[in-house]
Amino acid sequence: MPSHELLLFLLIAISFLISIFGSIVGFGGGIFIVPILITIFHYKLDAAVGAAMISLIPSSLISTYLNRKNSNVDFKMGILLELPTIVGVVLGSMLLTYISAKRLEILFALMVLFLGLSFFVKLKKRDNQEMGVFYRLNKLKPRFVIKNTAHFAAYRVSLYMVFVFGILSGTLAGLFGVGGGFMKTPIMLKVFKIPAKIAAATALFMIVITSITGSISHYIQGHIYLEKAWPIMLGFAIGAIVGHKLNTRIKSKTLEKMIGFSLILAALIMMSNFIITG
Repeated sequence: MPSHELLLFLLIAISFLISIFGSIVGFGGGIFIVPILITIFHYKLDAAVGAAMISLIPSSLISTYLNRKNSNVDFKMGILLELPTIVGVVLGSMLLTYISAKRLEILFALMVLFLGLSFFVKLKKRDNQEMGVFYRLNKLKPRFVIKNTAHFAAYRVSLYMVFVFGILSGTLAGLFGVGGGFMKTPIMLKVFKIPAKIAAATALFMIVITSITGSISHYIQGHIYLEKAWPIMLGFAIGAIVGHKLNTRIKSKTLEKMIGFSLILAALIMMSNFIITG
């Protein structure tokens, strides 16, 4: 049986590697670390979720601070999208009383899988970009145009679309208990046409809000054990720094492919959980 010191080193190392990847694509890493904590390190579900949630606070704060220096964080978009997400989480939790999430979990996983594959399948480009569905929907009023002068980027955002997709991602998170963070980056990319690096950085800023509120909730419920969480916090914090440095060297097209791969991986994790626990 491995020694305590070896298990501790492995836990920090795995958390570090997951955080690097999560910081690059804007997912944080919670959806990847929780099943590892349960299957490899034998954490109970509540302890694993609590440890992941509180570990995301320092890592997402570090990422947001570093990304802000590069003008990658869209604070306005992040707050606007996060507010309906919180409402959606509550709605999803309430829906659990009336429907069986287990029956829908595989459909949700398939949806995430196809979304991930869409980053690799090149569709025939339209001659006129204005024919795009999301482009037209984002013309609905009230709407506004967000400009990022540092990166010469601009994108139109409809408040109706922000509300709908914020509620959607939050409801899915509350219903399936998988965390909605990994949905934010592709939503900003696909729906609002936000550049990949800005989308990933903004998603990490949103995780700051989610992880703080989530940690308070889990602390009240007694799910946070600092003696179990600190190695993950350390690995996540260092990984966030390294991940940011690597992110600055990655091209936007490569980042989009990595985001697609992350979605596919997340879908496979959800499917495996469904098979194991189902």
